[in-house]
Amino acid sequence: MIEPRKFYLVLLLAFVLAGNVTAQSQEYNLKQAQEYAVQHNYQARNAVIDIALAVKKIKETLSSGLPQAEASIGYTNFINIPTQLIPAEFFGGKPGEYMEVQFGTKNNVSAQAQLSQLVYSGSYFVGLKMSKIAQEMTHLQLEQVQQDVRQAIASSYILCLVAEKNRDLMAETITTMESLVKDSRAMQQKGFMQETDVDKLTLLLADLKTNQLNAANQIRNAYSLLKFNMGLTITDEITLTDNLDILLMATDPDGLLAQTFDANSVIGAKMMEAQSNLSKLQVKLAQTEYQPVVSAFLSQTENAQRNSFSFFNSKEKWFPTTIFGVNVGIPIFSSGKRYYKVQQANLNYEKSLNTKRQVNESIALGALTAKNNFQVSVETFRNKRENFELAKKIYAKDQIRYKSGVASTTDLNQTYNSLLQAQGTYLGSIMDLFTKKFELQKAYNVL
Repeated sequence: MIEPRKFYLVLLLAFVLAGNVTAQSQEYNLKQAQEYAVQHNYQARNAVIDIALAVKKIKETLSSGLPQAEASIGYTNFINIPTQLIPAEFFGGKPGEYMEVQFGTKNNVSAQAQLSQLVYSGSYFVGLKMSKIAQEMTHLQLEQVQQDVRQAIASSYILCLVAEKNRDLMAETITTMESLVKDSRAMQQKGFMQETDVDKLTLLLADLKTNQLNAANQIRNAYSLLKFNMGLTITDEITLTDNLDILLMATDPDGLLAQTFDANSVIGAKMMEAQSNLSKLQVKLAQTEYQPVVSAFLSQTENAQRNSFSFFNSKEKWFPTTIFGVNVGIPIFSSGKRYYKVQQANLNYEKSLNTKRQVNESIALGALTAKNNFQVSVETFRNKRENFELAKKIYAKDQIRYKSGVASTTDLNQTYNSLLQAQGTYLGSIMDLFTKKFELQKAYNVL
C-alpha cells in the first residue's frame, strides 16, 4: 500500500506533468501559420459561414417554386346567433309584419387544406440565377479574405523575426560593450584611463540594456499580434521555426519581378465580373414584370355545424368542398412604372460596366505600383545592409582605437549612435522588403 505522503507526491507530480503538457508550445513555419489562420481566423470563419448562408438562400429561392401546402382549422362559437327579419306573409302571416328567424348553428368548425404550385414566373427563374451568382461572389469573398489573412500573417510573422533579430544584435553589442567597460575599468585602476571615460561607457551600457528591455517588449507585442491574426488566444505558446536570413535568401527578387501580370486572375476583377452579371440580371428581373404569373391550386374544405360541441362524434356529418383552380396574373397598365423601372436597371447596368473598367484599370495600376515599390525596396535593403556592415566595421575599429587611447569616449559614443541608427534602418528595410514582397504577391494573386 502507498503511504499517504508518497501518494500526495505522486499526485502533485501528475498535476505538474499535466500542466507541462498543456503549456507545450506549438511550432509553426510561415506556411503552417498561414494555413492555420485560414482555418481559424475570425474573418475567414465568418466568410465560410457566408458561403453556407448563400447555399441556404439558393435553396430558399428554389423551394418557392415547388409545391406549397398549408392547412388551417377554425372554430366559431355563436354566443348569440344572428337574427334575421323575414316578412310574415311568406309563412301565412299578416302583410306588413315580420318574423324573427335565426339561421345556423351555435358551434361551427372548418378544416381546410390547400396545395399550390407555381406554374410560370419570370422573376422566379431570374431570381434563381441571381442567387447562384450571389453564391459565386461569396466564394470569391472567401478567397479575398483568405488572401488578406495570409498577407496579415506573413507580415506579423516577419515582424516577430525582425524583432528577435533586433534583440540578438543588441545582445551582441551589449556583450562587446560589457567587455569594453571591464577592460576600461582595469586600465583606469592602473592609471591609464580617466574615471570619467569609464563612467561614460557605463552610462552607454546602461542605455543599451534599456533598449534591450524595449526590444523584448517589441517581441512580446509582435507575438501577440501574430497569435491574434492566427485565431489563437493570447495565452497560447508558439514557436516560429523559420529563419529570417533563410527567408531573405529565398526572396528571389528577379523571379518575382519577371512574373507576367494577368488581371483576369485577380480576385477583385472576378468579383467585378460577377457584379456586372448581377446587374445584367437586374435588367431581366425588371423586364419580367411585363410577363404574366401563372399558378394552380387544389383546396379541400370540411365544414361541420353543431348545436352542441360534438365534433369528435364520427357518426355526425362533415360537409366537404373541393376546389381546383388556376390563377393567371396579367399585367396591363402601370402608368409607366414598369417602363421606368427597366430604364433604371439599364442605367445601373451601364454604371456597373464603367465601374468594372475602372476597377480593372485600378488593379493594373496597383500591380505596377507594387512592382515598382518592391524593386525600390530591394535596392534599399541592399544599401542599408551594406551601411550596417560598414557601421559595425567602423564601430569595431573605434573600439580598438579607444583601447589604444587614440579615440575618445565621445568618438566612441558617436560611432555607437551611428551603428544603432544603421541597425534600425537595416531592420526597417528588411520589414519593408517583405511588406512590399507580400503586396506584390497579392497584386499578382500568388500569395
